[in-house]
Amino acid sequence: MAETTAGSDRTTAGGETGTAPVSPLLLIALFSGLFLVFLDTTVVNVALPDLRDKLGADVSGLQWVVDSYLLTFSCLLLGAGALADRIGAKRLFVGALLGFTLTSAWCAVSGSVGMLLAARAAQGVTGAALMPVSMVIITQLFADPAARARMVGIQSAVAGLALTAGPLVGGVLVEQYGWQSVFWVNIPVGLAAVAVLAKLLPRARPDAGQAVDVLGQLLFVAGIGLLTYALIEGNSAGWGSARIVGCFAGAAVTLIAFGVWEARRRSPMLPLAFFRHPHVTAGAIINFTVFGAMFGAVFLLMLTLQEVNGLSPVQAGLRTVVMTAMVTVASIVGVVVAERVGVRLTALAGALAMGGGLLGLRLVHYQDGFGSYWWQFMLLGLGAGLAGPPVTAALLRAVPEERAGTGSGVGYTARQVGSVFGVAVSGTLVSHHLASSARTALAGLPLPPEAVDRIAAGDFSDAAKLPERIRPQVVTEIGTAFVDGTHIAYAAGAGACAVAAIAAVLLLKGGRTAD
Repeated sequence: MAETTAGSDRTTAGGETGTAPVSPLLLIALFSGLFLVFLDTTVVNVALPDLRDKLGADVSGLQWVVDSYLLTFSCLLLGAGALADRIGAKRLFVGALLGFTLTSAWCAVSGSVGMLLAARAAQGVTGAALMPVSMVIITQLFADPAARARMVGIQSAVAGLALTAGPLVGGVLVEQYGWQSVFWVNIPVGLAAVAVLAKLLPRARPDAGQAVDVLGQLLFVAGIGLLTYALIEGNSAGWGSARIVGCFAGAAVTLIAFGVWEARRRSPMLPLAFFRHPHVTAGAIINFTVFGAMFGAVFLLMLTLQEVNGLSPVQAGLRTVVMTAMVTVASIVGVVVAERVGVRLTALAGALAMGGGLLGLRLVHYQDGFGSYWWQFMLLGLGAGLAGPPVTAALLRAVPEERAGTGSGVGYTARQVGSVFGVAVSGTLVSHHLASSARTALAGLPLPPEAVDRIAAGDFSDAAKLPERIRPQVVTEIGTAFVDGTHIAYAAGAGACAVAAIAAVLLLKGGRTAD
């Protein structure tokens, strides 16, 4: 695969960079595009109350403002990586970044919930292309495995920085300029990055001989889409309802059909032979379990801090800075450590740190202050930083360079689907515990049965309307029941991290990363 650089005299072969160093401006533009994608996963949460007031969205509408992005994002990650291998990483990344910028403007000018949901879904389509394709570009720009691993660490650090900045930047923007500002802020950054990348990013010759796996993509989108929908809607529709059971059954059938189709196809979108390499299998398992556990915990922590402890989104975001800042630092340090001691020990340490942080959160009780949980937040961030980038770098080294887009798509898809699953399972465990314990806890209080039913279902809006003489006791009882439910979910997350630790020991090689 030959490669030429627009705007420079550098020519490389086999996806390797020549003697000329990579332009810092090019890297800034590349990581700026990724920053926007990660920023939009958290910044929108801060804008939800203003969206509710300005657009008249109900709770379900607000949920889909977030979930419509997540749904399309999850479904297309793998396909985007494979498409980059087919048409070229530069063309797809620059086009997707331009699309992400334009759909951000569409979000900002939306005048109804329906229009905003359509725009957010389109954002998810373009965002799905940016994440795995960035890994292809890193693979093409950096031939040295150690340098490539460091770039993966920097990418994860950028993600951590964006996640940190989201609640803080979003809070200020929404307070000063309204919910539209969280989307308008993407426009100048996105356009500037597109201009720089179009000029400086090397153009790799795609694999023209590989046909696009249309049926494989459709089967995968259908399977992951049905699975994601079932996981998102299971709590509200009922896990035993015909709709949710049908979605799970449909997902199973289509994903099995996808596997059969890919196994028989000469040029599959997902070569199942990849999984013969233990690092690919380990990468999928560790991304799914560790990040599923983390996102499930973060989901519950944000609810606890805001709904139970009464903090504002910005106040809650400030308390999570210690966790996301640790992700940023550990992502860079993790790849350096892996170069010294090997990816096995680094990933094992990450899984154990994540599991330890989750078990530590079981020590937190109702209305405990920040002094009681700061160190658990640090362990969560440390675990994500140590487990994520080194394993991702090892996965990329295990696949042929010309299929780097597909390889990165495997890791990102496992991470994203794991995150959806983690949030769904965590919410289900807490809801089940709340439903069974709230009625017992409130049985002796003078509350109408319908109010007890709403509280047991997780609707705490009636608490603020209760008479002053019983309100403190009701708030304490439901807050305690909610926090006790999170302890069950944290234990489940720790169990998932134990699976990741076993995968690290059994599937990842010891020794130096660069070997």
